[in-house]
Amino acid sequence: EDKAFYLKLLVHFIGDLHQPMHIGRKEDKGGNTIQVQWFGRGTNLHRVWDSGLIDQQKLSYSEWTDILNRKISEKQANQWKEIDPKVWIAESAKIRALVYPDQDKLSWEYQYQNLPTVKQRLQMAGVRIAAYLNAALQ
Repeated sequence: EDKAFYLKLLVHFIGDLHQPMHIGRKEDKGGNTIQVQWFGRGTNLHRVWDSGLIDQQKLSYSEWTDILNRKISEKQANQWKEIDPKVWIAESAKIRALVYPDQDKLSWEYQYQNLPTVKQRLQMAGVRIAAYLNAALQ
């Protein structure tokens, strides 16, 4: 039970480091204090990045997995096998400046602009979770 719990935490934390709001600005608590309208519903920017952009696609976990896995080339997978969390953090910090919107009403345009980043960060996180676990278990 303990091993399963800690494995879940590790996977969660690696995923979080690939989400730019988790490396967000201190003054707005990673987008948590930035109130926005996401398709007409009140929320905050952090939640948009944690779930809004993904949930808006109306795909199951297995559909997401299939779509994301099919689009990772062998070359990309090899380039992304970095297991240093400092690298992941630096990447998210670099992206972060691009994901803060200039308005508080977000919908299709924001989704269209940012969904490719979400998909790539999910793909990178998946590859890195596997690489990290492989390195740790060798």
